Amino acid sequence: MNLNKKNTKQIMFLILFASLMLWVVFNYKLFIDLLGFLIKLVMPLIVGVAIAFVINVPMKQLERKVFKIERRKNKKMIRVMSLILSIVFIIGIVGLISFLVIPEFVTAVSNISKSISKSNDLLNDIMDKINSIHPDIKEYVNNIDLKSIINSWVNNAGNIVSVIAGFLSNMISRLITLFIGFIVSIYILLDKENLARQSKKILMAFFNEEVTVKVVKVIKLANTTFANFLTGQCLDASLIGFLLFIVLSILRLPYALILGVLFAITALIPYVGAFITLFIGVVLIGVTKPIGALWYVITFFVLQQFDDNFTYPRIVGGSVGLPPLWALVAVLVGGSIFGLLGMIISIPLASILYSLLKQFVNDRIRMKNNK
Repeated sequence: MNLNKKNTKQIMFLILFASLMLWVVFNYKLFIDLLGFLIKLVMPLIVGVAIAFVINVPMKQLERKVFKIERRKNKKMIRVMSLILSIVFIIGIVGLISFLVIPEFVTAVSNISKSISKSNDLLNDIMDKINSIHPDIKEYVNNIDLKSIINSWVNNAGNIVSVIAGFLSNMISRLITLFIGFIVSIYILLDKENLARQSKKILMAFFNEEVTVKVVKVIKLANTTFANFLTGQCLDASLIGFLLFIVLSILRLPYALILGVLFAITALIPYVGAFITLFIGVVLIGVTKPIGALWYVITFFVLQQFDDNFTYPRIVGGSVGLPPLWALVAVLVGGSIFGLLGMIISIPLASILYSLLKQFVNDRIRMKNNK
């Protein structure tokens, strides 16, 4: 069999790929360490791309719907204005939420501390009654070697300090990465068309036109799907959080505002995140108003069912074109493999795969019908 140039390249590529896979299998620990190092190295760029994607959602609306950038000559000025307004808008929302929630949070902590103080008084009364019935308990408490306990705590203080230092160092590193990523996102957004053209040229340099067209098509589909998902998810979370605030206010339950905002934030994690609010709400309301915690649980599950069966499938499911059943499966699979991040990105990823599979199946059926 004669080998032409194309077949030779394919064989060389397969040999190279097989050799690389064998090296990974026999040196998987080194490969994992190398992969971790590379991810850490490019993490500011990854964070920058993620931040740019989020900012680009309102920025694109401002450019096209408000400033009509396609009809204007001074496009650079419009881009800068849209970017600044988008950043101010996002920071303003975060600031408004903080302004509304922080006073409520301080009040909640104060009420909980007062409840704990009352509980301590009640506990002391109980201990006094037990001591009057069983005087030997006081002798047992007096025989406890507090000095050895304190020495044990002092010996472990070094470990506690090292843990705190490691935590602070990790937090500072994350903040630096976030800041660098934010700067990177600004450069990406200011020059996004040129970056898109350059990326397409790189694809055309290494692959043929057919592959390039398919890759660009998938990237555009991913961009549209993620943007629709982000918009729909934020809209659904805001709606359900507002409804919880209204119902809790009508029922005159405490911490309606903070729980409504928390519900909206945690609802960004599909199907699962809102249960964080359930636990926190039961603790907050239960400390000051135990019977109110029962009403809160009932309200939560009613709103959760309303969201799962009515608002979420129509707002988020409709925006990404993914049936509710597959959305739930995607969240469960994504969460089991990648944890919290997997839960958040599982639905748009599943929607992309669903769209590609649907298109592939339709093309195959069309080809069979044309034969």
